[in-house]
Amino acid sequence: MEDKIVSMKIDQAVVTSVLQKQIQAAIVANLGGEKDLIAKAVTVALDKKVNADGCVSKYSSDNRYDYLEAVCSKAIRETTKKAVQEWLEKNCEKIKKAVLAELNKPRRAQSIAKSFADSVEKSVSCSWATNVNISFAKRKNDDD
Repeated sequence: MEDKIVSMKIDQAVVTSVLQKQIQAAIVANLGGEKDLIAKAVTVALDKKVNADGCVSKYSSDNRYDYLEAVCSKAIRETTKKAVQEWLEKNCEKIKKAVLAELNKPRRAQSIAKSFADSVEKSVSCSWATNVNISFAKRKNDDD
């Protein structure tokens, strides 16, 4: 009787893949399960200290906000800016009329004139002066 040995060849990539998945599953199990791991990762990410723009600054003193706080604050500011811009566009003519009415009041005309006069006086009384000299010289031609 002849003893025959059975030979099986298993691809190394399959073995590596199976081992990696088993190791990952063991790590997740030791960390408290997949749900706990995800919850911890989310908590860490949202509690990360960032600057007002939501980015981690290289200066630790700038990182005063939780990520969630910075992102929400930025979104609120952007939304508010858009709402104000829309309101201004809709009410542009009303605002223009109100500004013109204010500028046409006698006391406002006096304050504008005073501001203009003060600015002219400050520019004239400035201790710095600019000197500009312009001189003309005859060009030397090759023919002369």
